[in-house]
Amino acid sequence: FAPATPAASCEDSADSNDDGNIDVADAIYSLSSLFAAGAPNPPEPFPACGVETTIDTLECAFYPSCF
Repeated sequence: FAPATPAASCEDSADSNDDGNIDVADAIYSLSSLFAAGAPNPPEPFPACGVETTIDTLECAFYPSCF
């Protein structure tokens, strides 16, 4: 979220709540799923690598951890 931070090569991976936007709500969602009891896990394809099926404007040009 810092202005000097380079853009992610896979924008979809930064959209943890899968609402089609990259914003502070994604960080809150990620932290809640990690540390809050009963919080939902991130949407599929979590926990495996795979194609995200939600239609939005976010791209995923390259995600080396899955290959």
